[in-house]
This record gives sequence, structure tokens and C-alpha cells, in this order.
Amino acid sequence: MRTYFTLFTAFVLFFSQYISASVVMTGTRIIYSAQAREKTVQLRNTAQQPYIVQIQTDDGKRSNTSEADGDFVITPPIFRMEPHAGQSVRLIYNGKALPEDRESLFYMSFTQLPASKASQQSSNQLVLAITNRVKIFYRPAGLAKQQSDTAQLLSFSLNGKKIKVTNPGGYFAVVRRASLLTQHGEIILADSAMVSPKSSAEWTPSKPVDSLKGMRLRLVLVNDFGMDTVTERLL
Repeated sequence: MRTYFTLFTAFVLFFSQYISASVVMTGTRIIYSAQAREKTVQLRNTAQQPYIVQIQTDDGKRSNTSEADGDFVITPPIFRMEPHAGQSVRLIYNGKALPEDRESLFYMSFTQLPASKASQQSSNQLVLAITNRVKIFYRPAGLAKQQSDTAQLLSFSLNGKKIKVTNPGGYFAVVRRASLLTQHGEIILADSAMVSPKSSAEWTPSKPVDSLKGMRLRLVLVNDFGMDTVTERLL
């Protein structure tokens, strides 16, 4: 019995590597303006079969991220999507007052489950649910500067063997990659990182760094449209 269970588990793990989401969202992130009464999110089923989709939000602070919170009203929270059909989902912020000098971060998860036919409900079958998780940036009105200025606002200093990066602006710095360009190659500072507004973070470089003075920094940040923006400057 244990051998069969091991083989079945290995099969599921192997097969899961080739599964991709059929229900996709337009865009890679959600910018929720505090001035707007609601935000409409567009989903589309790209597959040839129908899916049941469930949507929920969380603030990223719960130990169980599958537990929804009450910060957003979602309409509809669960629905059926026919093949190659689209669906509009409304998000309405309904939570507590948030800081007005910086963005706040939430997450939206949408889980897709194949819709089964009545003839299949009595048969044994393996059903895999896929969950996508995207960021919601709640953006107050009247923030200083622009989101595109974030790269220039970031400051860097050496803190022992680590690099301290400070974000004094009001926008999240979503970092695809940060590195130092030297005559001997590239020193990686961070991959897939994020620095909160009005906050600092510490990065461990891939090679020891004795001084940042005169070093060339290369930053690849992700903008509101999910596109990479590259900035290089001397420290």
C-alpha cells in the first residue's frame, strides 16, 4: 500500500508541474485608487471547458492566507465561467481607514476548479484546483511624487555585510532585480523583492562589498502595468 501511495504522490507532483491556469486576469496587479468607489477586475477563461471560480482577498498578515478578510466586498465572489468567456468582478473597499501618505498592500486570490458534469459526479477522479494570487495596491490620493520616481528615491548604504535600502516615498518598490555592475561582473543584491513605502529593508549581496561609493547600481523595478523599468545610476 505504501508503494502505491508513493507512486501516486510522485505522479501528482510530476503532473502538476505541467498544469497552467486556464482562468487568467487582465494585468498582473490591481491598483485601487482611494478616489474610486470600486475597481473592476477582468477575468477570462481561455480553456475549452467550464470552471468554477472563487475569489477572496486578504492583507497578507494571516498565517492562513486562504482565510478571507472583510476589507473588500467582492461581487460576485463565486461564479461559473463557460469556455472562452469573460467575467467582470467588482472590488469595493469596505475596511478601516488607511494611511494617506503611503500605499497599503492587499492580495486577491482566485481559485479555479473544473466544473464537473452530472454524469461524472459519481465516478472517482483526480481534481486539481489552481489558485492565482495577485497584489492589490491601495493608493491614496495626493501622494507626493509619482510611482515612476520610486527608483530615484531609493537610497543605499552599507550595514556590515548587508546592503540597507531605504524607500522614503509613498509607493511600494517592487524589485525584479537589483545589482551592482563592476569590472569583474555583476553582484546581485536582490531578486523578486519588495520595499515598503516609508520603510527599509536589508539585502545580502552575492559577493562581499566593501564600499558603495562610486559603484554603479542597476535597478529593475515593476511598474503599474507589470512592465520592467530599468534604471542605472552611480552611488
